[in-house]
Amino acid sequence: MTSTPVAVLGFQCARPGAGAELTRLNVELGMALSIPDLMRYQVLVREGDDCALCVYWLWRDIAHRDAVWADPPAALSGFWAAARPLWRADPDVRRFQWKPAQDRDLCPAGSGVVLDAAAEADGEQLISIDGGAALSCRAAAGRFNPRRWTAVWQKPSNQERHGQ
Repeated sequence: MTSTPVAVLGFQCARPGAGAELTRLNVELGMALSIPDLMRYQVLVREGDDCALCVYWLWRDIAHRDAVWADPPAALSGFWAAARPLWRADPDVRRFQWKPAQDRDLCPAGSGVVLDAAAEADGEQLISIDGGAALSCRAAAGRFNPRRWTAVWQKPSNQERHGQ
């Protein structure tokens, strides 16, 4: 039996003036994490909004993510303690599966992505596993797009880390 990867998007909103520090903390967390079942980790910022960021986690299976949250490593506990005073509100965490299923980053390094409510005819989609709205995931085109999320850092995939 094979498990289905689960994409977890954590949308974070920093207090005014705290966006750069919150981004730095998310990058440091990604560098510190060494979890075999965490397939991908990516930090994205909202174009033109220094308070909005999104962290993309791709887990081999939701049970692996739940196990880490139940007994968090020191890096994750330390992140929560440092980030909590920087958040304007608790992160909006949503769980999805890719349609079609795939092991991928939200967008290539240094590029951007637009996440919109998905219509049935859309191509690559993130399908909510919590009953929420599906999202279409498309490359961001043009010079400035306030809906664009730009990848500022990503952990190499498991295959890249192991030379596959």
